[in-house]
Amino acid sequence: MRLLFIGDVMAEPGLRAVSLHLPDIRDRYDLVIANGENAAKGKGLDKRSYRLLREAGVDLISLGNHAWDHKEVYELLEKEPVVRALNYPPGTPGKGFWRLEAGESLLFVQVMGRIFMDPLDDPFRALDALLEREKADYVLVEVHAEATSEKMALAHYLDGRVSAVLGTHTHVPTLDATRLPKGTLYQTDVGMTGTYQSIIGGEIETFLARFLTGRPQPFRAAEGKARLHATELVLEGGRPISISPYVWEEP
Repeated sequence: MRLLFIGDVMAEPGLRAVSLHLPDIRDRYDLVIANGENAAKGKGLDKRSYRLLREAGVDLISLGNHAWDHKEVYELLEKEPVVRALNYPPGTPGKGFWRLEAGESLLFVQVMGRIFMDPLDDPFRALDALLEREKADYVLVEVHAEATSEKMALAHYLDGRVSAVLGTHTHVPTLDATRLPKGTLYQTDVGMTGTYQSIIGGEIETFLARFLTGRPQPFRAAEGKARLHATELVLEGGRPISISPYVWEEP
């Protein structure tokens, strides 16, 4: 099984990058998953951004801490292949995992970190409980978290029990794609799909004003040439085989 995971799709540049490039390479992969929690103008997922990602060839979309920024997401979570964090409290709409079939089965799970983030339920125990009751040929865990230490801790906690752990949220790709001691594939952050002439995908001027004045500023997503950041996984014979970052830049 060959899988492409696309890092945080950020606003119009991110949607454009996926729409322009993914159709050209889609036949290389059995499955494509994308984090779309910033796809709708930089915050949240709406029906239009969902449709554009799906039409480009994305099989499953994950969310994050901006999951609830658009009311339309409730209908998407109910009816479509969209996943929110597993460790939200019981009764939260939607699912924190999804099963995909491509000759073999893949269980995709997202958890949210708690350091510098909203204090959700314990992601470690939430994953323990899920892995006890759900089985598949492969398991991919996305950790949507701020602190690299928390992502690494979760990866080592899961090492040997899941196929791969990929981090998202910081919008900054990390050059540490590796195999952990017990075989799990890992990357701290896949990076952002959007314009890198920005501050984590936001307009430079308004972000600078936050730091220079200490006062809140309206959020504006940056415009400009887009770059797609993703991670390729090869899974075969029930085992994780390889991990490699993938980058494409808009001409």
